[in-house]
Amino acid sequence: MTGTRKGTTPATDARTAASTAAFLEGQEITTTGCGRCGTEISGVNGRYACGNCGWVNHWSEGHTELPAHEPTGGTPAGDAPSSDPPSYGIPPRGLPAS
Repeated sequence: MTGTRKGTTPATDARTAASTAAFLEGQEITTTGCGRCGTEISGVNGRYACGNCGWVNHWSEGHTELPAHEPTGGTPAGDAPSSDPPSYGIPPRGLPAS
């Protein structure tokens, strides 16, 4: 199937492709041994996750700085989302419904 994605214009797809290409230029595939089981694993810019045993290295061990957070909408800058899980109107176990 060829063409553009439904609901997008070719100009939008070209901008997205250019933005993606610019981002990918700064990425490097790196390889190391898993810190837990020794399996050879690959990652991006020195950040790894082992699919064999679940080990991950700390984000600060990467070879590059991580990009700064840029709010994209939905949550105004400075208003962090709640760390509480959504309740969906269901009371926690052991507590009476209010």
